[in-house]
Amino acid sequence: MRGVFGLGLLCLLAATAGCASVLGPEPVDRAAIGANATYDWTTTCGNAACNASINVTGGEYRAVYNVAADTDGNPREFAVNRRDGLGRERPLDVSALKFRYPNESAVPSGERDGDRVVAIDPANVTNTRERTVITLPAAAGRLAFTAPADAKRFATRTFVQGTYRVVIPPGMRVDVVPLARVTPSGYTTETIDGRVHLTWEDVRGSALVVRYYLARDLYIFAGGTALLVLVAGVGVAYYLRQIRELERRREEVGLDVDVHPEDFDDGPPPGMG
Repeated sequence: MRGVFGLGLLCLLAATAGCASVLGPEPVDRAAIGANATYDWTTTCGNAACNASINVTGGEYRAVYNVAADTDGNPREFAVNRRDGLGRERPLDVSALKFRYPNESAVPSGERDGDRVVAIDPANVTNTRERTVITLPAAAGRLAFTAPADAKRFATRTFVQGTYRVVIPPGMRVDVVPLARVTPSGYTTETIDGRVHLTWEDVRGSALVVRYYLARDLYIFAGGTALLVLVAGVGVAYYLRQIRELERRREEVGLDVDVHPEDFDDGPPPGMG
C-alpha cells in the first residue's frame, strides 16, 4: 500500500513539473513591483554600511543590498530566489523594488529629482522557473525590495557576501535553544528599542536562517518543562512505592527468606559416616 502511495506521489510531482515546464513561470506582478515602501538606506555594520540589511516585521521583510558597478558599464542582472517545501529553487515574490544611486551625479538625467532613489521599472523584472531576475543600472548602488516572511522564522538565500544585519520583529528573542535557531553562527546581538539586531561580519554561506520566539514562549516552555519533570517525579515515586509494597508482601508470606543448601544437609546416610 505504501509503495502504491509513493508511486502516486512521484507521478503527481512529475506531472506538476511537466506542467510548469510547458506553461512556464508565473509572470511578475507589475503592480506589486511598482508599489511604494520606505527603506533604511543607511544601516551600518560596525563603521561601514552593511552589504545586506534586512528588517523583518512579521509577515514580510524589507531588504537592502549593496551592489557593485558593472566593470563594462552595462546594465547587470541581480537574481533572487527561495526554496519551497520540497527544497526546489523558486522565484521570490518581491515587491516595491527601488534602487539608490551612490550620489546625485550618477542618477540618469531623465530621473533626477533631487532624490538618489528611483523605482525599478517592472519591465526590468522577470521570472524564470527557478529565480526572479532584476536588471539593474550599470552604476554601483543599493537595491531594496520587500518579500514575504513567516511569523516566527526568517530564511533567505545570501544574494551577496559580506556583512549582514537582520532585525527581527518587536518582542522576539533568539537566546534559548531549542526555541531559537540561528544559522550561520558567529553573529553578535544587541537590543535597540525593544528589537533584537543580529550582525554577521562576513557571511560566505548560501543561506541565512533565524528562528525566533516571543518572550512569553519562554515562560510557556519553562512551565511545560517543569510540569513534565513533576509528572516524571510522581511516576518514579509511585514506581518505587509499588516495589517496596511488593517486597513487604513477599516477606509476609515467607517468599523472601534466604535458603541455603546446607540447611537441608543432615549428613551422610547411616553407616556411611
